[in-house]
Amino acid sequence: MASSRPSPKYLLPTTISRPISLDPSAPGTIMRSALLIEALSNILGAIPMIFLTRPLLSLISSSAPSPLAVSLTQWLGGLICGLAAPLLLAYPNTKRAMESRTTVYWTLGAGEGALVPVMLWQYMSQGQGSGLPGGFLLGAAGVLAATAAWRLWVMLVRPEWMGRYREEGTKGE
Repeated sequence: MASSRPSPKYLLPTTISRPISLDPSAPGTIMRSALLIEALSNILGAIPMIFLTRPLLSLISSSAPSPLAVSLTQWLGGLICGLAAPLLLAYPNTKRAMESRTTVYWTLGAGEGALVPVMLWQYMSQGQGSGLPGGFLLGAAGVLAATAAWRLWVMLVRPEWMGRYREEGTKGE
C-alpha cells in the first residue's frame, strides 16, 4: 500500500510556482489580454443561455422551444461558463499558468475544430431539420472558425505571445 506521506524525491503538483523572471521581449501581454477577453465573453455569453433561455431561443427560432432545447441550451451555457476556468487559470504570469497556455489553446481549438464541421454539415443538410436557421449555423461556424484560426496563428506563427520566462536563481540571471 502506498504511503500518504510526501516523498522528498517527488513534488506534488500545486498552483504555486517558483518565482520567475519574464522575458521583456515576450511578457505574454497580448495572450493575457486575449485570455481575459475570451473568459469574460464566455461567462457573459453563458449567462443568458442559462437564465434567459426561452427569450434567447425565441431570437433564433420562431417556434416555441421544446423542454429538450431549453435543457440542452442551459447545459451548453454551463459548459461554456466552465470553459472560462482554464482560460482564467492560464491568465497569471506564473510558470504553471504560462506553461498551460498552449495546452488550453490546443484543447479549445480542438473543440472548435470539431464543432465547425458539424455546424456546416447541419447547414448543408437543412432538409434534415437541424432546428436552427441556416444563417445562425453559418454565423456560429464563422465565429468558431475565426477563433480557431486565431489560436493556430498564435501557436504556430507568434508563439512568443504566449510569454517566455526564466526561473529565478537559474543560470543566465
